[in-house]
Amino acid sequence: MNDEKRKVSWITYSLWIELFVVLTGIDQFTKSLITKSLAYAQVKPVIKGFFSLMYVRNTGSAFSMLSNKSWGITFLSVISAIALVVILFLAFFVLAKYKSRRLSLCLIFLAAGTLGNLIDRVRLKYVVDFLRFDFGSYTFPIFNVADICVTLSCIALAILLFFNEKFIPEVPLGDKKEEEDEQ
Repeated sequence: MNDEKRKVSWITYSLWIELFVVLTGIDQFTKSLITKSLAYAQVKPVIKGFFSLMYVRNTGSAFSMLSNKSWGITFLSVISAIALVVILFLAFFVLAKYKSRRLSLCLIFLAAGTLGNLIDRVRLKYVVDFLRFDFGSYTFPIFNVADICVTLSCIALAILLFFNEKFIPEVPLGDKKEEEDEQ
């Protein structure tokens, strides 16, 4: 039987909630470990010249956008809170209405990443980032576990939405009358 067509039980809903809590917990746990084990801006190489841990504080959004604005963190917190509610609603709506575990799972990962960074913004007034990758003289923007959840879920959502005809309704190109005349 197709995974997408099976009845969704309360167990699936509870597993999604547990996954959401676990992903958010992993994000918060890793951030806590970093803040306790590294000084601010300290770099700890893991793979020399490629991957290291570095504790930084991001007062903006992705790539530190809005970090130089005094209202930026408040604005991002409000947007994140609204987005979190919408994403969680969509995750469970999609699961109930369309029985799409894949699409709902992507939304759960997105919600967990959103909540992980929202907790930091509200509690600390910045987001703890610590995963650093260097490619020669280029350093990729430093990120965290919540950012990984958001990025991977967005990539998976794009793949699902672009390549799954169930979520892309067929739109006729011409007029119905023209189509009938052609037949």
